[in-house]
Amino acid sequence: MTFVYLGAFIAGLLLAVRVMMYGVEKPREENSSVERSFRLSPAVLLAFLAVFGIVGYTLTRLWPASVITVLVIAAVTGTGAAIAAAYFVRKWWTVTPEHDVDDERYVLQGHIARVTKSIRADVDGEVTYELGNQRHQLKARSFDAAAIAEGTEVVIERIEGDVAYVEAWQEVEKRL
Repeated sequence: MTFVYLGAFIAGLLLAVRVMMYGVEKPREENSSVERSFRLSPAVLLAFLAVFGIVGYTLTRLWPASVITVLVIAAVTGTGAAIAAAYFVRKWWTVTPEHDVDDERYVLQGHIARVTKSIRADVDGEVTYELGNQRHQLKARSFDAAAIAEGTEVVIERIEGDVAYVEAWQEVEKRL
């Protein structure tokens, strides 16, 4: 039985490496109405195998009990660890990360556009940009209150409401 316990422990370690490399993230499925089972996730299996292996091996070395008793204790302890891991994996899957939420103002940051109506310090102009196969038009203001002539290529810094804040591509290019 010692080899069974050591094999389970080594398999648990290998699954732990897999979890460290790929995580326990809930995969994005095309059919999101189907809930993925967490019962056979790598984290749950590794918890069972590692604890089963450690407890079983330790008890066979240190405690003179029957093989069945050690097997039952190791299996119950491993199951407890798997239940705890399943609980934590399920909690992790329900967390919505706040830090990954995109700020709508900066979605088009760095996007190239062309001025179609000149921009002055006190008057909004207009820019046109392409996104995919569609052409979009927005009111525009200069990022630094500089005048920008019609036909100039600009870079979108941010969009607030229906106004794009832009900077001339030449100025951006100088900094690069």
